[in-house]
Amino acid sequence: MNITILGAGAFGKALNKILTDNGHTTNFYDPAVFPEISLSDATKDTNTIVIAIPSIFIPDFIDNYPDELKNIPTILASKGLMNIDMFADFAQFSVISGPAFASEIMEGKPATFTVSNPYPLGLFKNDSITIELTDDAYGIVLCGTLKNVYAIGAGYHSDSMNGMATFIEHAHNEIATYLHKHGADPHTSDLACGLGDLILTCTNNTSRNFTFGKRLRAGESIGDILEDLKTVEGYSAAQIVDADGYTLLMQIRAIIAEHEH
Repeated sequence: MNITILGAGAFGKALNKILTDNGHTTNFYDPAVFPEISLSDATKDTNTIVIAIPSIFIPDFIDNYPDELKNIPTILASKGLMNIDMFADFAQFSVISGPAFASEIMEGKPATFTVSNPYPLGLFKNDSITIELTDDAYGIVLCGTLKNVYAIGAGYHSDSMNGMATFIEHAHNEIATYLHKHGADPHTSDLACGLGDLILTCTNNTSRNFTFGKRLRAGESIGDILEDLKTVEGYSAAQIVDADGYTLLMQIRAIIAEHEH
């Protein structure tokens, strides 16, 4: 199958490895990496499109997205969105997310993903990649966004492993409540895209969000950290999540606000 990956960053390349290992032909669209390849060139004769660009750029990108491409099966692999209404007129849309660092996928290490319909399962599943299935696309998206925000708090309070266990349990409960309140399935928080990704992101220095929190605690300025890390999805998400009534989310937002002044 011919597959186009929108975004040639670390995760886009990791997904590319899975797909090519599974025998698919892939093309990238990423003007920053391959300026010579246009969107029309990259999507010519494609059967599937995988979106792996940073979430902060997706709304503007979709605003200018060609209508004809919306008829091609599309899989969202980016984390950081708070809704998927912008994909409502896509003919076949699905989401893939889970606890997987790009560097480990490139090394062929096992990973588990959650997908929102069977279509991505047939593309990505192999001996190293386990796939869980749910019909809760919105829940998958929310989990992928919220865990990044919580990872900032985890990094900020990472001096105690006992405290970290309590933090992760509390965060998991808040995610379930958040999903229920916003019309998603709270049980999605128990899947790889929820609890699995939360644990991975909240306990590992490889996570940019976790590192962001640690460096805030060390007294570095937000500007300096962002200049170094480039992309910190949880920082952007913390500004827009519905934090009212969620103890940890409100604490994390307060920590960020304190360091912005």
